[in-house]
Amino acid sequence: MKVASLANMSSLHSWLGIGVISLYGIQWIFGFVMFFFPGGSASLRSQSIPWHVLFGLIVYVLALGTASLGFLEKLTFLESSAGVAKYGSEAFLVNLTAIFTILFGAFVVLSSISSAPGDDDYSPI
Repeated sequence: MKVASLANMSSLHSWLGIGVISLYGIQWIFGFVMFFFPGGSASLRSQSIPWHVLFGLIVYVLALGTASLGFLEKLTFLESSAGVAKYGSEAFLVNLTAIFTILFGAFVVLSSISSAPGDDDYSPI
């Protein structure tokens, strides 16, 4: 029964990875056609930038979730097949890496949605 749950988790991680790669491909093609390929109007480009950023952040968060699921999958496989202790140093390392990945992703998202600092009249330059 435990083997079936591991297989289902592996399948979920694989399908999520394929979905994220597909969404990233769509995002890349849209960005290439809209912003790099000549012929687009400036107003259409300026209107599509917020949507492009939003869709890119959604794909990024989905990729972070897929990576976290991959860490969990790897740790589960190590615990079941290689005999890694549930609270051992390897498990601590994998969990710490997953936490750092999520924190890094959160800081990237927060820095993406924050506004740039405004210009002040008292700057020396």
